[in-house]
Amino acid sequence: MLSLEQLEEKIQVLSTRHKAVLRRKLELGGELKAKKEELAALVDEIKKAGYNPKTLIEDRDKAQEELELLLKDFEANLVGAEKTLEDFEKSK
Repeated sequence: MLSLEQLEEKIQVLSTRHKAVLRRKLELGGELKAKKEELAALVDEIKKAGYNPKTLIEDRDKAQEELELLLKDFEANLVGAEKTLEDFEKSK
């Protein structure tokens, strides 16, 4: 059985630990709130750019496919122009 002094000491230790837990809980709550605000700002930025945050990955993939097609067409036209210039130079 604990003495009165031991009980008071145990209460003090537990009280200190409890306050530390509450303080950390408040800190984490603040960090969570900041992250939520940051996420909301990113969602707003994505929406302002004309995209739907829920389909952002699909939109990115579609844009990349379109870019690759445009690059392929550009390269084909460039090869054709280079061939035409080469033929022209040979015919001089």
